Amino acid sequence: MASFKFLKTDYQLNQLKNKFTTVWFAGKINGYWCMVSFESKECSITIGAHKEDSSKSLVQLLKEEGVLKKESITAKNATVTIKYKIPLLTSSNKKKFDEIIEGVTSVLKRNSFTTGGFLDGDNETSLSIYDIGSSYLYLTEAEYKKTVKDLESKKTENINTSENFLLGILGVIGVALVGIIAYVLAGMAGRYVWAIPVFLTAASFGLYKHLAKKISIFSAVVIFIFLTVSLFIGTFLEYTWRLYNFYKEEYTVTFAEILNEAPQIILQTPVIRSEFTRDMLINGAILLIGFAISCFSAYKSEDRFVQIKKVDNIK
Repeated sequence: MASFKFLKTDYQLNQLKNKFTTVWFAGKINGYWCMVSFESKECSITIGAHKEDSSKSLVQLLKEEGVLKKESITAKNATVTIKYKIPLLTSSNKKKFDEIIEGVTSVLKRNSFTTGGFLDGDNETSLSIYDIGSSYLYLTEAEYKKTVKDLESKKTENINTSENFLLGILGVIGVALVGIIAYVLAGMAGRYVWAIPVFLTAASFGLYKHLAKKISIFSAVVIFIFLTVSLFIGTFLEYTWRLYNFYKEEYTVTFAEILNEAPQIILQTPVIRSEFTRDMLINGAILLIGFAISCFSAYKSEDRFVQIKKVDNIK
């Protein structure tokens, strides 16, 4: 993972508690309150920026100014967020961050954008950092109370929402089928098939929550069962294809014939049985880890489980 130590040394930002694998920093840069987070290959910079009666949206303004090129720009409430891929070299990483933060804040200053609470942009009241679900926000006391009220409403709605189990599971079955095909194709191509279980877990939970609207313990268990079965089928079909390629060199056989005999061949051939068991254990372990992370993340992202707490007072 790229180094962001310069955020402490050069920008005097405070490092906050990590959220899973996401590292967070907070502080003021060039007069604007900022939240900086990075995970794996992506960095996200959220800047508090507000202007009453602006004729142009902040996203439109930044695009017209041309200070950002391939970076993603989104605006929400009184903030603008820039996301970009982290360069491999530490020196290039710092240079990239410097260019973005200098370019964006200069545009904000030229166009008279102020900085304050991330919800309403209030800069007349003291701010605090609040830990909210998967992120951190700078909020005033009034914004905090407003956020709590809004969250309580979402929690009630989430609790009263019916889980569409059937539709969600149909989506998981679709992901499982794609996973089986991907596993076989990756194996045939000699690629690293360990990435397939990671894809299966992330895609399954994401799609299930989108279709079913919420996730329960029962549905999580069912998802895991489907993923385990799909992993076994994918591994079995990959080995069957290997056996088919081996036997067709000396015998006139069809894939269907090998498919029928594959279970017996795998069980009765020590070397093949050992390799098959090893692959199942490795990919099974990856699946289990991915499942645990995805399941926990899915539950934590449910509105009914989100908690808000103050992290630090800003002076």
